[in-house]
Amino acid sequence: MTRYKPDPIDGTLFLTAENDRVEIGAIDDVVDAIGDETHSIEYDQKQRTQPWLETDDGVLEIDVRETVTTLPHTEETVSELREYDMGTERYGLPRRTVEFADRLVEILEQQGENEPPIDG
Repeated sequence: MTRYKPDPIDGTLFLTAENDRVEIGAIDDVVDAIGDETHSIEYDQKQRTQPWLETDDGVLEIDVRETVTTLPHTEETVSELREYDMGTERYGLPRRTVEFADRLVEILEQQGENEPPIDG
């Protein structure tokens, strides 16, 4: 399975794999679409017992900018993102940028649910 890695260039995020590159948009716009520089994931009592989870209050703060520029994505996700153009539509941001941000939030939110996490 092909993995697309984030490739930030001059403030713009691209997802790249081998000889393919897809523009996602300005990293600042992705952060704006998500809503903040950090995203909180809440864990229930059972999940808090996991040894890798280092939080007393069950809330893990995720650095959005770091996650956006380091989390790889599947070929399927990138293929779906290609369906959206870079025209400005929602929230005054490019549609593909907003769709990417929405998918990233879904991935992060699933980390706090009881179901196994999905892969970007």
